[in-house]
Amino acid sequence: MDKKNRKEILDRLNKEKLIEFRQNLPIDEVLFPKLFDFLDTELEKNGCNHSPFITKSFLQKNSISNIIEVTEWLAKNGGYCDCEILANVEDLFEYLNPPKIKTIPEQNTHKRKISSLKTDFNFCIEKIPSPWNLIEITSTDNKEYLFQIGKSNNCTVNLQSDFSSLQHDDAIWIKLWVNETKLNYNLANLCTERFEIGNYSAIIVKTKDWVPVKIWCTKKDDPQWFLKMNTELNRYKGDLKEFEKLLNSIV
Repeated sequence: MDKKNRKEILDRLNKEKLIEFRQNLPIDEVLFPKLFDFLDTELEKNGCNHSPFITKSFLQKNSISNIIEVTEWLAKNGGYCDCEILANVEDLFEYLNPPKIKTIPEQNTHKRKISSLKTDFNFCIEKIPSPWNLIEITSTDNKEYLFQIGKSNNCTVNLQSDFSSLQHDDAIWIKLWVNETKLNYNLANLCTERFEIGNYSAIIVKTKDWVPVKIWCTKKDDPQWFLKMNTELNRYKGDLKEFEKLLNSIV
């Protein structure tokens, strides 16, 4: 077996192992970083009494019902007391905060803020409503348009063309969400919602288990273009109100 094939097998096994690890967690994985922060603070003040006393206190404060199961799982993974939980178990969750990969910016990409836009695929907006900004991104062989609220990338809307309709099966939209977010597990609560805003039809894909929310929107009588909104679970309802202002400004 050559080196490349051996690496591919190891990568696949590691991925399968991580998926199995996450599926067998006794509580929601988002609670573990909060637990470790709590332990870090409390242990510095009070020290460890060689038991999971502080951990149990955290679980009780967060209304966790299966405390025995959780402490047994922690012990099985090297955390018999509070200081061991912090020292041995925290490292198992490094995947929640992967190192950021620095990307090399394209030398031939230019961005500029514009105040209006009219395209050859029948999209026209004469005035950008507050708090939106419209950014034109020009590269060597392409031009893109991005709406965003202020300078933040937490909510963006991409203008795209060559889109037929929103009359696809929900499974297709869910697959799109998975492909774009790269989150392909813990998807039991992933769902779609369809709604209308004036002369526009839209579909939203979201889940209470993950942050990304995706929204696709097209004009009912002229589907030459569509808008794809990227936002977050804790803010998407407010962003939808701003999105409606943006749609109302399109000619």
